[in-house]
Amino acid sequence: MVDGSEEGIPAKKSKKLCKYLEKWDSEFTFLKKSRMGQSHAFCKICSCDFSVSHGGRNDVSQHEKSTKHKRWLEAQKHAQMMSAFVTRNTTEADQVINAEVKMAMLCAKNNVSFTFCDDFNKCVAEMFPDSAIARKYSAGKTKSTQLIKGAIVAELDDELARTCRSQPFSLMCDESNNRKTDKEFVILTRLYDEATLQVATKFMEMPICNVGNAENLYEKLSEALRKRGIPWENLIAFNSDNASVMKGRHNSVISRLKTSQPHVQDLGCICHLAQLATGCTIKAAQVPVEDILVGIYTHFDKSAKRCEIYKKFVDFTDSDHLKLLRYCSTQWLSLLTFVQRVLNQWDALQVRMVTPADTYSLLFCVFLLFNYCHPVSQCTLGLLQQS
Repeated sequence: MVDGSEEGIPAKKSKKLCKYLEKWDSEFTFLKKSRMGQSHAFCKICSCDFSVSHGGRNDVSQHEKSTKHKRWLEAQKHAQMMSAFVTRNTTEADQVINAEVKMAMLCAKNNVSFTFCDDFNKCVAEMFPDSAIARKYSAGKTKSTQLIKGAIVAELDDELARTCRSQPFSLMCDESNNRKTDKEFVILTRLYDEATLQVATKFMEMPICNVGNAENLYEKLSEALRKRGIPWENLIAFNSDNASVMKGRHNSVISRLKTSQPHVQDLGCICHLAQLATGCTIKAAQVPVEDILVGIYTHFDKSAKRCEIYKKFVDFTDSDHLKLLRYCSTQWLSLLTFVQRVLNQWDALQVRMVTPADTYSLLFCVFLLFNYCHPVSQCTLGLLQQS
């Protein structure tokens, strides 16, 4: 009888436990998943775990209404955040670093000696006595040098490398003609800058290359791209002077570049092309422009008497009192500066040439009158200035 009655009693069903649901995170801002498992939840206000296995969402609501939760919530409203105590110091420290970095970049940009930073560091606090940033400013020569070489240079180089890896660019190169010292090979990049929406020229590297043959120059270019991870496929143009080692048909830098990038465009140096065009213009006009520029400076150089007489003619013609420049034929890019200065002083110089004050001036002025005071000379100089 007992066995039969026990067999007739149905088995008791096991209760299904509730689990934590991800959607509760958006409904209850103080809630997040617990590390104790899916049957628990973590309260960020109380910093404790509680079970949700019995009632699920109802357990969360009951915890929210509990005395403990309300007490901690009220305490949190009146408590100040830790950031209120540290924000000012952190921001001030960042501002000091920002000022030191900008000053170091300003010195580098304007070619100012880093020794200037020592003197500036001593007087900046006196210049701005009401500034807490100025009082904490401490970037002297050593620190400014390390900011440039150790931090800013690396950051700018990484930025340039990322840009060249992601978009087309061109290379511009030139080798220095230093004597009795190491020769440097300047490598520049020309690319589109998305920040300024303009085409920009940026410095890449300036390695030492004392043996300036095509093989060594090409290796310097290849190494500069290789160590930055820049692919040859992004190189679209190459620009340099018109020397045979650079632009020769065989065994030159451009011939070797085309083995790595067959589609690279060979661009002639715009400055050299302009110089050749200017030279042809001068020959066609039959006006010795360079001789005139050199002769004018030589006439007044180391003669206080002639310079004093010349000042009177400057006042007489109501011209500007400007120093006469010495023209150097090797620095052919500076020709425009000398031409502009002569045209500015044209009236005073012309009057001086027709009124010699001594025998030497008479002989010299006769020489210049045929070249300088002729109207064609002024037209030629004006043409050079406009071109």
